Amino acid sequence: MSERLQKLLARHGLGSRRQIEDWIAAGRVLLNGTPAQLGDRFTPGDRLVVDGRDLTGKLAVESTGRVIAYHKTMGEVLAAVEDDDATSLIDKLPAVRGSRWLAINPMNAADTGLLLLSNDGRLVNALKRRSPAIPASYMVRVHVPGREEGEVPEIASRVTHDDREIEFTAVTLTGGEGANLWYRVDAAHADRRIAVRSLFESQGFKVSRLIQVSYGNIELPEDLPRGRHRELTNDQVGTLYTLVGLADVTPTPVSRKSSRSRPPPDRRGGPRGRKS
Repeated sequence: MSERLQKLLARHGLGSRRQIEDWIAAGRVLLNGTPAQLGDRFTPGDRLVVDGRDLTGKLAVESTGRVIAYHKTMGEVLAAVEDDDATSLIDKLPAVRGSRWLAINPMNAADTGLLLLSNDGRLVNALKRRSPAIPASYMVRVHVPGREEGEVPEIASRVTHDDREIEFTAVTLTGGEGANLWYRVDAAHADRRIAVRSLFESQGFKVSRLIQVSYGNIELPEDLPRGRHRELTNDQVGTLYTLVGLADVTPTPVSRKSSRSRPPPDRRGGPRGRKS
């Protein structure tokens, strides 16, 4: 993962791309101790010096293009409303200089599971526009009244929702006991969360839990406790940029600290620790 020097330095507010190209041509920019050339790219681990000033640390700490995975719980909202007792999860996130966290896959207070947020508005908007082409998966707990032990009810993979017929990629029974069963629902489109609930309710089953567990190729980490966040790796973030054709806007390295360093696994029940 790399980025052109003039684009990287301009993105950090050190000058315009044209100015930085002039600096490079004048030999004012050193890449790993050698005068940089136009077209050179910065890769994590490189050392960058401008006019004798080592900017490597600055570029790492103040990097844009960050993405975090948050394990959202029931009742949390993105931003608190005045006189509302709901918890604002934005207040739990690390501060980002000169920007703010934006939800890639927005959720309402009742939604739970994998919530992705970024401080890069271009990435967020591009992913929202592409949501009809981005797959997502959900874990769903349903109540099946009168179910006999060992009986596996048939679940159709399509539903009519908002006058549209929606077909899911797969609906797979994953476990459960008694009248409560867990299903994994794979959708070809990331904007089908409400339709997932309709899929079961249209067949007479009540949904008691609906947890998003993936967005694109990003999975909810099994050891990420509810109400905590974790920063995605550069490789994971890079796949999101590539997905929307913004591969040149590759993020530079950042601190990978979550809300607490190496939080213990969440062992409070549910399939693979994902109940909310």
